[in-house]
Amino acid sequence: MKRLLVPIIALFLLLTTLILPAAAYEIPEDFSDLTLEDVMADFMADWGLNSENFAVSYYNTVTGESYAFNDTHMMVAASTFKLPLNLYYYDLEHAGELDPDAYIEGAGTTLSNAHYQSLVYSNNEVSIGLLYNLGDFRTYKNLMRKYFTMTDEEIEYIYFVDNYYCTRMMLDALTYLYDNSADFEEMLGYMKEAQPGEYFKAGVPEEYEVAHKYGWYEGAVNDVGIIYTPEPFLLAVYTQDVGADVVADAASLFTAYNLANTQPEEPEEPTESEDPEGTIHLEIEEVPLEEIPAPEEIVTEPEPETPPVEEPAPAPEEATVPEEAAAPSSTLPWWIP
Repeated sequence: MKRLLVPIIALFLLLTTLILPAAAYEIPEDFSDLTLEDVMADFMADWGLNSENFAVSYYNTVTGESYAFNDTHMMVAASTFKLPLNLYYYDLEHAGELDPDAYIEGAGTTLSNAHYQSLVYSNNEVSIGLLYNLGDFRTYKNLMRKYFTMTDEEIEYIYFVDNYYCTRMMLDALTYLYDNSADFEEMLGYMKEAQPGEYFKAGVPEEYEVAHKYGWYEGAVNDVGIIYTPEPFLLAVYTQDVGADVVADAASLFTAYNLANTQPEEPEEPTESEDPEGTIHLEIEEVPLEEIPAPEEIVTEPEPETPPVEEPAPAPEEATVPEEAAAPSSTLPWWIP
């Protein structure tokens, strides 16, 4: 009987581990004595993350603070490849080499609609049509390097032959997008519209906008985007076989850290008002006043008072009664004043 119970208990514990969700990661309440390295070490330990299943890149656009783990390791990109791909096509439009109304044969629609389908709904058929419209796969991958800072030596071979990218590449693409936001308003609008309540948007408070490009493919759950806190930051997270909650919790953690370390805005010092052009300033020299002695007081004798002579009152005139004026005749109706 005991021999039978042991495997049953072991099986029960295994099923419990597989079925029950992992405890939610608790974000620190106080970041005052914590560095990003400290925070991320705890986060990765709680989730069991390592260089085989996790990569992240972070950049604060105001302070320049950055953090990276495993950021040059190539991982399955899933649909995040559509970020640099759409960037490239928008640049072709800006250069006047391609019209937004141009029909993309492989995508089966116009370029303008292809952007919308690719960024908002992550349409794979349309996006792959855009990809091969540039040439073969190797040509496409070389064209995407326009947005990356990595050297030939740093890029693994698998990048050129499969849908692999790394979080550093994605951060480079996000930097280009953010620095040129005025040229990519439509693209950013589509990214803000995409997939509400999922991926990064599941971990970032709704009061902060998120422009992101997410991806999910055979265990790879990724998201890359711009989180618009008072000090906007760029974030790229790649995972493999660890679940979507890791992506959401990573976004939540970096948002909390970013907000905790945001410097309050200093009040503007009052500036002296400038006079309008052409104003003439006159400098007047003060002249001391001479003291003039007061005149001597003159004493005069008062004149004797004489009583006033009363004049006789005028005789009263006879009162006359004025004649009453006759009422004017009118042909207007009575209700008109």
